[in-house]
Formats: sequence, structure tokens, C-alpha cells
Amino acid sequence: MKLAIWDLPPAEFLVSGFTSGAVSNPFDILRYRPEECARRLVQGEVDIALLPTTLALQAADSIDVVPSIGLVSWKYPYARLAWSGGLRDYPETIAYDRRVSQERFIARVVMQEHYGAEPAFVPYDGRTPRQLLETEEDAALLVGNDVPAMQLDAFSMDIGREWYELTNYPMVWGLFVMQRDRANDEVTEALVDAREAAEENRDVWVMAQETSERLGEFYREDLRSALDRLALASLTELRQYMFYYDLTDEVPDLPFVFLGQGDDDDDDGPGSPPPEAPPSSGNQPPTAGPDFPKGDLPDIGLGDDG
Repeated sequence: MKLAIWDLPPAEFLVSGFTSGAVSNPFDILRYRPEECARRLVQGEVDIALLPTTLALQAADSIDVVPSIGLVSWKYPYARLAWSGGLRDYPETIAYDRRVSQERFIARVVMQEHYGAEPAFVPYDGRTPRQLLETEEDAALLVGNDVPAMQLDAFSMDIGREWYELTNYPMVWGLFVMQRDRANDEVTEALVDAREAAEENRDVWVMAQETSERLGEFYREDLRSALDRLALASLTELRQYMFYYDLTDEVPDLPFVFLGQGDDDDDDGPGSPPPEAPPSSGNQPPTAGPDFPKGDLPDIGLGDDG
């Protein structure tokens, strides 16, 4: 089976139980940008992919989400909003890479709900974070591997921390997703085992990164891998904001698939989802790819009917 993850260290931590040899690895692990992971899942080129949470929720009727594991954090140094004015002079325009739709959405929510500002987000193509700082816009949304090490002359904010300060919950950046009715106990158990092994060996993994003290602290203290009650509460907040901001027509379900789902178990048995995570009923046939809507999403190669 092919598993696509983001080409970012936080995503690498999630599968470190596999890559360290701590648990058996049934996957061929591939690494891409987040939107490329989504495209390859849509096209059937991979069996399971780490998807940005907003993208997964917009396709909730046509996917299954593996429970218990996700990319969760209290801070997120890989996504920062930078401008020269500080909190006394909010930007009117923000330059961003059009591919980073989730970070753009979180920044929009934070600026409006937390600070009462409604800047216009201006998309750019093919610009590095440093080049986004050099545009004519008032601010830049900086996302990617290079961002934690960037020395910024301007004021900047960590949008992961801003989400926490707005909601009191950690941000759930990514979920492991399969096409609807493709998930099974083998996949779920393997990823859960890998998550537990990653947590047990977190300090060893962090030391192997040979990173800065600040980033090492993020890996040790702020990066989480469990979809626990705090993460589920954060997902509830995110789902509501997605509806309020017209990313979805209704508050989307959380389409988790649980161990033994589909068996003739009692409704209250251990395979049943908790109240915070109702499964989506869905209406997509098992052979259909995820039906990602257009709107506030990056172009991942879908047709006009996508």
C-alpha cells in the first residue's frame, strides 16, 4: 500500500515509528507537498494520504478518516504571518502562495475573529516565502520548511499559536484519509501502532533532527500526534468556522472509520465513535474518488465538476 505524507518534519514524526523500525511497516511511504498528496489520493495513485484538515472536511462525504492519529500542535513555526505594522497597524492586503489554502483560512479566521481585521488575501504563484515578503502587499503569509529558520525584520505571528489563543485548543493540521469504504482494521492498527511508537521514541527522534533549540522545543512540547478530546474539540470549532465562512454548505461531519466498523457489533460497543466524532453517512459509491469541492482550495488537478 502507498502512503503519502507531507514533505515536512512534523509529518515525518507521525511515521517515525515505521521509519525507525520500531513497528512493522506495511506501507511504501511517499513524500509530497500537501496539495500533491490530495491530488494523488483523488487520482488513486496512493491508498492513503495525510491531507490538510480543511480539505478533508470539505470532502467528508466521500472519504474515510483514520481515527486516533493526526498532525496536531499548540504552535506551528511552519506557518507565520508577517508585516511591518504590528498589532497597532493591521495589514490591508496579505500575499500568500495560492496552494496553502488551509493556512490562508486559519489566518483569515484569526485576523477577523481575534483582531477584528479583514485584510484581502492576494494569491501568488511560484514565490518562495522570502519572495512573498518582497511583494507590494502589506503582509505575507509564510508557509514551508524554510519558515522556522527565517530571520524576519517585520512583526510576525505563529498562526498555530493564534488558533490556540482564539479557541483554547490545539490546531489539527492534518488527517490520514482514504477513499470512502477503502479503510480497514489493518491500516488503522498499523497507523495507531506507529503513532504510539513515535511518542515512545520522541526524544530520540528529536535529537536525530539536529535542529535549533527553538524548533527542538516545538517537537518536544507542542507537536502532538493523537486525536484526543482536545483535538476533537478543536475539530468541532474548525467545522463551525468552515460553515460560518462559507467553505461548506453545512457543518461537515467527521467521517472517522473505527476498528471493526461494519461488523455486527452492538451500537455501544468499543468500535462505536465517541459523541464528538459522528461518522458521515456519505452518498459516494465505493469506487468514486473523493469529491473535493472548488472554492477556497488549491488546484489539485480536478476537472470542472470536481
